[in-house]
Amino acid sequence: MSPSRGLRLLPLARRSYSTTTPPKTPIELLRLSPHRLHIYRSNSTNPFFNLSAEDYLLRHSPPTSTLLFTYTNTPSIILGRNQNIWSEVNIPLLNTPPYNSTVQLVRRRSGGGTVYHDLGNLCWSVIMPRKAFDRDFYANVVVKALHSLGVTTAMVNERHDIILRKTTTSPDTGKTKVRDKKVSGSAYKIIRERAYHHATLLLNSDLGNISALLRSPLKEFITTKGVESVRSPVENIGVGKEELVGKIEEEFLKANGWKEGDEEVGRAVLEEEETVRVREYIREGMMELQSQKWLYSQTPEFTLSLPAGTTLPELPGLTGFQPVLPPTSKLSLLTTSSTLQNIQISTSPDPSFSFVQSQESHIRLLHTPFNGPQINKKLQEINSLPEDYKKDVGRWLEHAVGGWGGEEKVDLWTDGKGGKSMRARAAEKEEERRERREVVEQETAG
Repeated sequence: MSPSRGLRLLPLARRSYSTTTPPKTPIELLRLSPHRLHIYRSNSTNPFFNLSAEDYLLRHSPPTSTLLFTYTNTPSIILGRNQNIWSEVNIPLLNTPPYNSTVQLVRRRSGGGTVYHDLGNLCWSVIMPRKAFDRDFYANVVVKALHSLGVTTAMVNERHDIILRKTTTSPDTGKTKVRDKKVSGSAYKIIRERAYHHATLLLNSDLGNISALLRSPLKEFITTKGVESVRSPVENIGVGKEELVGKIEEEFLKANGWKEGDEEVGRAVLEEEETVRVREYIREGMMELQSQKWLYSQTPEFTLSLPAGTTLPELPGLTGFQPVLPPTSKLSLLTTSSTLQNIQISTSPDPSFSFVQSQESHIRLLHTPFNGPQINKKLQEINSLPEDYKKDVGRWLEHAVGGWGGEEKVDLWTDGKGGKSMRARAAEKEEERRERREVVEQETAG
């Protein structure tokens, strides 16, 4: 990949190694790097690797350094850490061909809304000292890169998103109409001394997939304590990825006061296989992101309610099936950590028998995972509910909610040899630091 025009790549310092010890990779040397500025690219399109590598760079880069990281993912839906899968994603569509074999569902570690990634989308991330964190600064750096490529309508809006703003004036009335199209959404994460701002850029993405996959049929029926995405009209920018990455890198260096002839910039291209081999933390991070527990049980508390008399919407895979709920029915499922905690299902107009139905439904479904097939199975066991109601509602819920494997046991605290993992050792060090701070605070107070 060639550097952008006018930007000279300075050679990395030569190091000598023994014949028995292989040279260390840039990511192994990162923690002790003397460089103020770093530019990293990923050659992987695996979202689990790229998000885990990004987390590693956040936590293990020098505390005073600033690092730009760019990558592209294969088709995937990326949820914010505190979001509800079932209100954000069209699960029935995701479970039907071709999406069930081509699009991955991922929950990232940062907040913000749900986004769709594919090979026509560029992800950029800037990791910086916490004191330097600003929601607009690096968004404007990317805007400058877009302007240099002729995308002069790009700007940052009040929500810190990058948009294309187009204005038209009516020849009849003289009134000006403003039309904004979102091309980049941002999310952030702040830890002790470090922070990052990461975002997407729609270059030549499949906008049809964004519209279809990020429109949940359950959204209108769910009340959640999680973060809800803000829907906006979107548009592709239409510039080349390689050229844009070069321009972003160039503007990143300018924004940080670097000019040709200044100090060396740390540069690296991450290869997935090599990086996972030498960095246990990234391997563990990938395991965590792929676990059912992380993906589903991180879901904040929510309630699914199906009002009486509702005509349930048609679902992908259930063409023409739209059951109508009885006018006296009630269905409410309170869910915590993706497990049912309070259940009320009834159909009877008689208050006494309605109470019996609700009690039995609560007993039958209590602590059941919020899993479509399992909910349907338990629903069929409720003797006090009408058979046609159980059959129709159970079938609809099974498809609308979808299935997942439950909380499999993923051991992130031991390595492959039975010793303590990097994560476990880091947790111990953090606990030791906390204890030392408490001792100092007590001595100071005394």
